[in-house]
Amino acid sequence: MAVRIDGKIRGFCIGERLNQETAVVHIEKADHHYCGLSQFISQAFCQRFWAGCTYTNREEDLGLEGLRRAKLALGPHHFKKKYGITWNKQK
Repeated sequence: MAVRIDGKIRGFCIGERLNQETAVVHIEKADHHYCGLSQFISQAFCQRFWAGCTYTNREEDLGLEGLRRAKLALGPHHFKKKYGITWNKQK
């Protein structure tokens, strides 16, 4: 989904349906000069394309405090544990 203001794209969102009850938002960007645009994109995208989904996965916050705060403000239902795998190749 893209949002045009005065003929220019000022924000966009890309996502997909993961299964019957979950949609995933991969990318969401908005021009911060337009107050409320990020919130509008988030709400409109989910309402328009994923109205039948119970959950929306907003993916990880990359350790960025502002992004984490914004995601927590949405009132998440739950968090999934994540794991990292490393491989130590020995000679």
